[in-house]
Amino acid sequence: MKSIEPPRWMERTLRFFLHPRDREAICGDLYEEFCAEKAPSLGPARAKLWYLRQILSFIPAKFGFVLTAFCLFTMASGGWLGMMDFILQHPGYAQREWIAGLIVSQAALTLAALHLRGLPWLRPLALAGCAAIAFLAAHALRAALSGAHFEGYILLISLGLLVQAALTLLILPGLGPRMARRA
Repeated sequence: MKSIEPPRWMERTLRFFLHPRDREAICGDLYEEFCAEKAPSLGPARAKLWYLRQILSFIPAKFGFVLTAFCLFTMASGGWLGMMDFILQHPGYAQREWIAGLIVSQAALTLAALHLRGLPWLRPLALAGCAAIAFLAAHALRAALSGAHFEGYILLISLGLLVQAALTLLILPGLGPRMARRA
């Protein structure tokens, strides 16, 4: 009977996410657990899914700093938008103030969920707010690309928000207590 092994691309992906000093030990342990326990008890497909979930759990350690950078960018951008709307007070500025406040609040919430490991209830809130930010960013991006007046700053901010939302969805669900310390 042929033994079931994790796909090679999964092993390479796992190695990419790990610090060089941890690669041999963690890859070896996961490989052994996959072959000895998970594949026989779960079957090939579910065992590979288990292995993939293990790989994804290492994303926060690798990309937490990138999410932090995008949150700081969107927080500064939201603050700048709010300040410009407050100073200029064009028609409809009150609604745009709320949008700027939402951008700043979501960035702060995501940063708190990423870095304050003692408050695990922040993660579901940040993930829920991520959907609102993604919707807002997609709407703003569509308007910037199809509008009569091209606004480059709206394009940049909406792209930053979309990247922040995507990274939040990738990083926060796998951010357990051990990963919160490294992010």
